[in-house]
Amino acid sequence: MPIFRIMFLAAILAFLVVWIRTEVDRSGREIGKLQNEVEIKEARNQYLKLEILRLSNPETISVQAKEQFGFEPIHPTRVVVLDK
Repeated sequence: MPIFRIMFLAAILAFLVVWIRTEVDRSGREIGKLQNEVEIKEARNQYLKLEILRLSNPETISVQAKEQFGFEPIHPTRVVVLDK
């Protein structure tokens, strides 16, 4: 009877070791996947910050306004002041 108990406990211990190892491996893969996602999102965030700086540049705004909408700078001689 004691050999049966020892074998039973050994089997349970072996099962627990395999289960824990499986969970550790799964967790490691999940951590790697999440780290990859973080790196992708950080790179995207950096790109968007640079894009904000580029699009905020007055020169860029002027070019975009002219190319997309046909806007031209107003010349001081073309300004008309209306009386109230």
